[in-house]
Amino acid sequence: MNAVTTAFARLVRLVPRRGLLLVGADSPAALALVEKAVSRVQTFGTSADADWQAHDLDASSSGTRFRVRRGGAPFGEFEVPLLGAHNVRNALAAIAVATDIGIDDVRIAEGLKSFAGVKRRLEVVGVADGVTVYDDFAHHPTAVAETLTGLRASHPDARIWAVFEPRSASSCRRVFQEDFARAFAAADEVVIAPVFRSTLPEAERLSVPQLVHDLERAGQRTHAPASVDAIVALIAREHRPGDLVVLMSNGGFGGIHKRLLGALGPSAHAR
Repeated sequence: MNAVTTAFARLVRLVPRRGLLLVGADSPAALALVEKAVSRVQTFGTSADADWQAHDLDASSSGTRFRVRRGGAPFGEFEVPLLGAHNVRNALAAIAVATDIGIDDVRIAEGLKSFAGVKRRLEVVGVADGVTVYDDFAHHPTAVAETLTGLRASHPDARIWAVFEPRSASSCRRVFQEDFARAFAAADEVVIAPVFRSTLPEAERLSVPQLVHDLERAGQRTHAPASVDAIVALIAREHRPGDLVVLMSNGGFGGIHKRLLGALGPSAHAR
């Protein structure tokens, strides 16, 4: 964390006096860097004391609506076809930037409403036998938790499968083991794949058996199949219409996306 903080402190000092630094008000670590700025500073987030505050978030299957206050005064209502408070924060930062360079709120609202997001961020890759399959780049606990929490808010009654492939630095036991045990709270079924080609020594890798134990102790149904084929077979066998399956990895995950859609049935509709 010290290395990350140092890197951002250097970035903050690079913003010139005539520039604008936007700081996430919901992050104490980010706010601590404000004093190092030589530029103008504005804060954004869901916190009531933020210069730009998003509030009254309303998630649905098609996206998220939210209201914005600027300096405590109503600024406007916006909508993004994305899920999760993290995406609302991103949109809020974009609103602040656009406003600072002179774009009016109507154009900003139109732009956000039509923004389709980026690939591999809760991207729908297909639907088969009533099951919606998502691809998401989440590979560390914060991203996993934000993704699943956003999906749960928009689909409160759906059964959510969280299928996670640990890779690389995200599989560091010392840093992430305990955080991962809490990250999947919004899922109904958790599937943990084997750690993919980690360069870490065995003793430092994420312990899948320990993670499974911790999740089950917290009352979550958890599975640890030995291969991608076994994961596909599990979901194909136990799925039911209306399920949402989130495949989370910062790699290719063994081509599981197409393989799962194919296994779910000939009615698969890939996107």
